[in-house]
Amino acid sequence: MFPHLKGFNLQQWIDENRGNWGQRRVIWEDSDFIAFVTRGPNRRKDFHINPGDEIFYQLEGELNLHYLGKDGKAELALLKAGDLFLLPANVPHSPRRADGSWTFVVERTRRPEEQDRFVWVCEECSNTLHETTIRFNDPSDAVAKATAAMKADPKLATCSRCGEVLDL
Repeated sequence: MFPHLKGFNLQQWIDENRGNWGQRRVIWEDSDFIAFVTRGPNRRKDFHINPGDEIFYQLEGELNLHYLGKDGKAELALLKAGDLFLLPANVPHSPRRADGSWTFVVERTRRPEEQDRFVWVCEECSNTLHETTIRFNDPSDAVAKATAAMKADPKLATCSRCGEVLDL
């Protein structure tokens, strides 16, 4: 039998691996979907723009899912344990988790021509500070790769409009 055709107890898997965990752990990525569990705390300031829909299922704790509406205005979706949320493709979003937050995420595998985008926005005036694209092959390190340039060059975190510096 193929491994993905067998039942899988997600909560048991988390409990068995709870002490040996980084920020994110991939469950599968060898199909049309990538599924992973991610936990808090995190300090994300970027907005991820995924070319496909994403499904968030909040397992434990709370997820503050910041996103930018069509008008560019910052919005917040608060997900509590048991909440399920479908984020449409191309919506800039920033999942921020406190300690004790565990989220199951399902995304579509990227097509060969697709790139994910990461954008940093001034928290004072909403001006775009920096944007980068990345080939999203591995959710374990995509955010770290995207953030590396911002951390390497403080000028990228300084707003050209109002002078505010984004605390990374």
